[in-house]
Amino acid sequence: MAGIAFELKKILRRRSITSIFTAFGYSLALSSGPYIITITSLLLVNFIGSYFVKDSTQLTQFQVVITYIIAFSLILSGFTNLYLIRFLADMIFAKRYDAIIPNLMSAIILNASAGFILSLIFSLLALAPYTSYIFAFLFTLCFTLFMCIWTLNTILTGFKSYKYILFSYAFSYSIFLITSLYFIKYGLTGLMFTFTLSNSILFFMLFAYTIRNYYSDRLLSFEFIKEDKYRSLILTGFFYNLGIWADKLVFWFHPYTSTEALGPLSYSIVYDIPIFLAYLSIAPGISAMFLKIEWEFAEHYDKYYDAVRGGALLDKIYLYGDELISSARGVLLDTFRIQAIFSVFIIIMQEQLFTLFRLPKVYIPLFDILLLGTSLQVVLLSLIALMFYFDRLTYALITTFVYAVSNSGLSLLSIYLGPYFYGYGFAVATMLSIIIGVILLRRFLHDIHYYTFMHI
Repeated sequence: MAGIAFELKKILRRRSITSIFTAFGYSLALSSGPYIITITSLLLVNFIGSYFVKDSTQLTQFQVVITYIIAFSLILSGFTNLYLIRFLADMIFAKRYDAIIPNLMSAIILNASAGFILSLIFSLLALAPYTSYIFAFLFTLCFTLFMCIWTLNTILTGFKSYKYILFSYAFSYSIFLITSLYFIKYGLTGLMFTFTLSNSILFFMLFAYTIRNYYSDRLLSFEFIKEDKYRSLILTGFFYNLGIWADKLVFWFHPYTSTEALGPLSYSIVYDIPIFLAYLSIAPGISAMFLKIEWEFAEHYDKYYDAVRGGALLDKIYLYGDELISSARGVLLDTFRIQAIFSVFIIIMQEQLFTLFRLPKVYIPLFDILLLGTSLQVVLLSLIALMFYFDRLTYALITTFVYAVSNSGLSLLSIYLGPYFYGYGFAVATMLSIIIGVILLRRFLHDIHYYTFMHI
């Protein structure tokens, strides 16, 4: 944590426009780099593949399969990842570093076992009849790898190993790009093989880094399962990921909006392209959130709680508390401002962008409302991150539950209301979740001194 914060402070100490852009770019690379690399790689393979594959349906099927693997592995692994990272954070605070590896290994085995069994059953029953047993095996292997990768990714992100995560994604997806040039001639199975290969490399890189940095003489421990304090995080992690994917799942499976891709896997021609473009635009907002939390909020957070633990004078504790509240407010407002400015820029340039990428302009109205929804989602992400910082786990559970339920229900309602209402379910659900989250967090911050001293 200190390393990233120190580097950001060092850059911003120059107090120039260039230093602000440098810090912003640095934050952008560390916070959004992995997902930008993943999306860019898939886009490039799709673009290159269009020149080598006669049947473009296979490229569409490949993208749909990968999207399903990412979505369902995130939702399923959500049950353990937040719970595990909180347990390991406590182990580090207690200087029990030897507990990290055995508990992490146990969580990986649990996730891998669940992912392997479920994906094997699904691939044999639902995919093999339409493809081959080799493809079904690769699907199972890839899904299992992603279940483990999300766990390692969450742990290393929690430990602030952003640079290594970025390097690992850049290296492994470079392998994917290079090898796909050869294996693309084997169609869907060839692409699946090279994608699985690259993610195997990613998994071993993340795993090796974790093992190298945290020594233990034990291999397995299920101590984290016995911890009762953070049970709510099991559901929070599930609802958080379900909420993010709920609107997509509704549009993929509803008969009014879905298109069959491969067996039971379907996608939405109407919804997928605009939501995909809208998600590409949230990188500046995530970068602003990362910068504000790492550079400013974390410092005020440490200063306030160090003062409380160190027995500082009451006036000083009140002063640091006010600064902390102001910093938390700044995280939300500045994230929203930066993302709003960038979204307005996108809206102004959207016709030119759609023309440049040869996309049908009929998507523009839906894209606008989805752009609003994804921008709000960045604010919601900031809000939940602050709740975790302040240990407001019940608040996070309520907010993510509301998001999952409202995004599912309102997205379904928008389909029945007609095409003019597509996307409004997602945007309204995100806004509703933000309002509830802000009310809860505001109540805590208003009485932050009371809650702090009640826990000592």
